[in-house]
Amino acid sequence: MSDNTPQFVEDLRTAAPAYFEELQKLEPTAVIDLFEVRLTQAVNNVDETLYYHPGTNDLVTNIVFNGKTYPAVPVEMTGLETSGKGMIARPTLKVANSNGAISSLIVQQNYNPLKAQVVRIRTFKKFLDAVNFSGGNATADPAAKTEEVWYIDRVASENLQFVEFELTAKLDLTNLELPRRQVTEFCPWRYRGTECGYVAKRYFQVDDIEISKAEMQSLATINSLTFDQAVDKFDVCGKRVSSCRLRYPDNEGKNDVSIPFGGFLGSRVQA
Repeated sequence: MSDNTPQFVEDLRTAAPAYFEELQKLEPTAVIDLFEVRLTQAVNNVDETLYYHPGTNDLVTNIVFNGKTYPAVPVEMTGLETSGKGMIARPTLKVANSNGAISSLIVQQNYNPLKAQVVRIRTFKKFLDAVNFSGGNATADPAAKTEEVWYIDRVASENLQFVEFELTAKLDLTNLELPRRQVTEFCPWRYRGTECGYVAKRYFQVDDIEISKAEMQSLATINSLTFDQAVDKFDVCGKRVSSCRLRYPDNEGKNDVSIPFGGFLGSRVQA
């Protein structure tokens, strides 16, 4: 199933013959579930992929499959049942929130998890990369897998133990969403983008501490970057109203021009 589009079993057998051969055995090797959360700059403000495997079947260390490393993290996907009544499943992805790790990602200005692509990859232990085994693995096969693709629709639940995301099919994402803007306390605009409009040669850390030009040049030198590359990396907006006021000190009350803050004062990300 790709983007929740059903495929005929014969097509899947042709695409992954080794997987289905193992599936039909009376005693197949352990089933391995792997998860990828793919964020893109266009949709989520960052290009990054998060990798997980649930640590089941006594596999509590990192797993390498198709050259990618999947750390063992308590993660669970439920609600994958299909129906003949025409209803599209809306499964949930529950990820451990140890030390608030997932919550901290959600509130970071660089991470917007909504509409991120979630891929569940299913394979068997015998097809994992050779690096997982002390004696190598002659049956390693990155093509022996099936994939299901979903998209994060909303944060369904959040607490100190876990964060639960409700997923949806791509078909549901084509519909108009109301309200058109998400109500959060943080500004959704791209920093120095069209809506933001900030072009001044002043630079700040995410906690609103100013970085002088000399300090920025030092950061560029230490990290083997050009000055502009250092600005792209270290000049970060905190997405708070205080961040906006620092960059537009002459607005808001002094010349009757409001600051271009796109968030909503008094609102909170968490329910």
